[in-house]
Amino acid sequence: MKKTLKITAVIILFLIAVIILIPIIFKGKIIEMAKEEANNNLNAKLEFADLKLSLIKNFPDISAEFKDLSIVGIDTFKFDTLVNIKKFKATLDLMSVISGDEIKVKKISLESPSFFVKILQNGTANYDIAKEDTTTDEQTNQTAGDESAFKLYIKKFDIKNGHIIYDDKESDVFAEFENLNFILSGDMTEDITNLKINLTSDSMTVSSEGIKYLNKVKTKFDSELNADLEHSKYSFKENSLALNDIYLTFNGFVEMPDDDITMDLTFKSENATFKNALSLVPLIYKSDFEGIKTDGEFKFDGYAKGVLNDSLMPAYAINLMVKNAFFKYPDLPKSVNNINIDLKLDAKAGSGDDMTINIKKAALTIAENPITMHAFISMSAADIGMKGNITGKIDLNSVKDVIPQENTQLSGFVTTNLDFNGNLSDIENENYEKFDAHGTITISNLNIKTTDMPQVDVFVADFDFSPQFVDVKQLSTKVGKSDFRLNGKINNIFSYVFKDELLSGNFELNSNYITVDELMNIGSTEGDEQNAENEKDNTQNNSESEVIEIPGNLDFVLNSNIQKVTYDKLTVSDVKGIITIKDSKLDMRQLKMSMLGGEMFLSGSYDSKNKAKPLADFTMAISDFSIADVAGAFLSVKQLVPIIENAAGSFSADISLNSVLDQKMMPVIETLISSGNINSNSISIKNNRLFESVSAKTKQDKFKTPNLNNIDLSYIIDKGKLTVKPTIFKIAGSEVNFGGTQSLDKGLDFNLGFSLPKQIAGNLISKFPIGNTNDNVGVTAKIGGTATDPKIVGFSSELTDVLKDEITDKVDEVKEKIKEKTNKILDEARQKADLIVKEAENQASKIKSEADIQGKRLISEAQNQGNKLVNEAKNPIAKKVAEAARDKLVKEARDKAAGINRAADNQTKNIINSANLKAEKLISDAEKKAGN
Repeated sequence: MKKTLKITAVIILFLIAVIILIPIIFKGKIIEMAKEEANNNLNAKLEFADLKLSLIKNFPDISAEFKDLSIVGIDTFKFDTLVNIKKFKATLDLMSVISGDEIKVKKISLESPSFFVKILQNGTANYDIAKEDTTTDEQTNQTAGDESAFKLYIKKFDIKNGHIIYDDKESDVFAEFENLNFILSGDMTEDITNLKINLTSDSMTVSSEGIKYLNKVKTKFDSELNADLEHSKYSFKENSLALNDIYLTFNGFVEMPDDDITMDLTFKSENATFKNALSLVPLIYKSDFEGIKTDGEFKFDGYAKGVLNDSLMPAYAINLMVKNAFFKYPDLPKSVNNINIDLKLDAKAGSGDDMTINIKKAALTIAENPITMHAFISMSAADIGMKGNITGKIDLNSVKDVIPQENTQLSGFVTTNLDFNGNLSDIENENYEKFDAHGTITISNLNIKTTDMPQVDVFVADFDFSPQFVDVKQLSTKVGKSDFRLNGKINNIFSYVFKDELLSGNFELNSNYITVDELMNIGSTEGDEQNAENEKDNTQNNSESEVIEIPGNLDFVLNSNIQKVTYDKLTVSDVKGIITIKDSKLDMRQLKMSMLGGEMFLSGSYDSKNKAKPLADFTMAISDFSIADVAGAFLSVKQLVPIIENAAGSFSADISLNSVLDQKMMPVIETLISSGNINSNSISIKNNRLFESVSAKTKQDKFKTPNLNNIDLSYIIDKGKLTVKPTIFKIAGSEVNFGGTQSLDKGLDFNLGFSLPKQIAGNLISKFPIGNTNDNVGVTAKIGGTATDPKIVGFSSELTDVLKDEITDKVDEVKEKIKEKTNKILDEARQKADLIVKEAENQASKIKSEADIQGKRLISEAQNQGNKLVNEAKNPIAKKVAEAARDKLVKEARDKAAGINRAADNQTKNIINSANLKAEKLISDAEKKAGN
């Protein structure tokens, strides 16, 4: 008996030891395999703080718990955290861990995860982190089934307290889920199984193109699916989707065995009332919703049937009906009555262009102010037909009598009476007599006050509609401190609304005052704010973007007269000239303005097509700018030329500038290319260590706080390197010569030439023939160090005409030989300089020609490929799809061609600027050599 007890005790102790030791033994293996998997398969950085293993929680399986697991992008997304999970728990098959060939994962649980999905305007996505499979077919066959050391045999997957952000700049879609809880359960090791899904979210926000379709909506989804995992087909059984108080059910299936998604779905609201529908209106839902008195019928249903892929859309329909509805808050005197909506949307399967929108009726009365609308719109790839009317008058002063105004105050009047009837093609073909469009929209004394944006006042806005244009008779408004007065014509309004085509217009713009800082903060949605906050959390050194984005589908010409503009520390007044907005680009033509104590004529452009790297390209004619004002307004100038902080006076200049701008709208020094000529009658410099050092070493007080006179300076900045062409000016009536370079790292290599008495020069320069004369001789101070810490690193002298009284009778002969030598050196240098510039111009011409040929070839190939697709189409639907594909190919080719030409222009500009710089340096070096 004792022996049996001993054996039992030993076995128990052994099992306890195994339970304790196995997690310790295999911890290193799992960590190694996890990180190896990440490195082998991800273009991203996977990190986690710790890994805990246990056999007790899910015996006999092993439990793994990763703490603070994160996946951070690289390159473009190196500051973005795609995934951040407080605790990542997984249940692993113990025997698979022991064997080591592969690890089977049975259960996954995520606690407090954050997912930030980001897609840029060019389609680049931060979740696209899987490395490309570079194996050959033969290698793939040999290693089939061996791709990963981890295999999923999941029966349960859950998320607790998740936060998900989806920010798609390419499609202009934003979605956010807060406090998301999700459970997926079922035997996913079987080919056919039942899956159960339970999802809740305290707040779901969905917006597109600036419109919030759902705003902080409570969401709950319960569903049971019949899943054919082998063929990726999922059929709805029991399900319910709750959006606040609206409940929807689904029937049908979704199948996605490959890139095509095939579906046959129907959906409808269940036992819904009009009050349930009101729960989706944020302003109403958050204000004493339970106490609202309401009545009326509500129905919502639809279907989606067909194939969804990159070129095809399924057929779908949406039906919305509200009948004889009203609502009234118990504590408010007035109500919203006669709410009637009858809307049907039908879209045929195919390219997505073929649909009808029938708004038989849309009407309501707000505090006895009636608004009615009806419209029928028929859309196809060939044309868009439309017919409708909008009539109404709203006294915004009475809105507060209908809906509680917690953070918003409204007042003013809006009146509209608009009729339209015809085909969009008639407007596009300028057959205006065939399209009937007439009516007005009038706004008067509109005032909007909210807590999260500046006050908006529209004193008067008067719009007249016609087929050709919208006549903006007058628009007088004030946004915060900025005021605008506008009149002109807007063209192509119907094509802009229905086809998202270019909206063009010509306007007279007048303003007394515009503050750019205040306007730049307008328009950020809650989603944008959350996105900015998320990016702030994920970026240690990345400050919030202040880039001004110019819409791409606008073509506006503004004849502007603006009295005053402020931006950051800069104040500009009397702005007059032509401003053009087109293709995400702001162009200015001979824009005259007063600023920084002087005047400027500005021409050039600001291009925001690439929001990450906006581009500035300007030429400026400057007159009498205050140096002190420039130093105070522009940080980048102080960074490049720190001496400006200790300088006073005014200057005039002709300057060209091309640079990528950072997210604070300041030039990126590494990309800056600039050249120009700066002149001034007088500039004084005080408290400058360089000139104080020159004064001390030369014993010349005029250098301590110098006044610089008759300055005429030429410079070039190429990718951050500043080159100053040797120039002569005066200090205290004495001529000095200055020139040299400042490198990107602010290292200095300048020469400051001046005259000194021979005896003083002899103390500065070794082996200097002092003699017994006090005649002045030319001395050059070599300036090194950095822009923030300049130093004199040496002195030199050319010693020509040093001892005039001791020159022999051969002086004329020596002078002639020196002249001949000088001319020869300079002639050779000029020839080489001309050759450098000519070769650069030839190279630039060749690059432009090749870019033009390459662009035309791209467009031609796209047209041929597109025409081939159209010719091969077998039926009208396929033909429409092919035509759309062809147009897309040609557009993409044109965009690429334009990009190639822009790149070629920038490259040629850099080549020619660099050649001019080399040529000038060659001549400068020759002049120095000729003087020796």
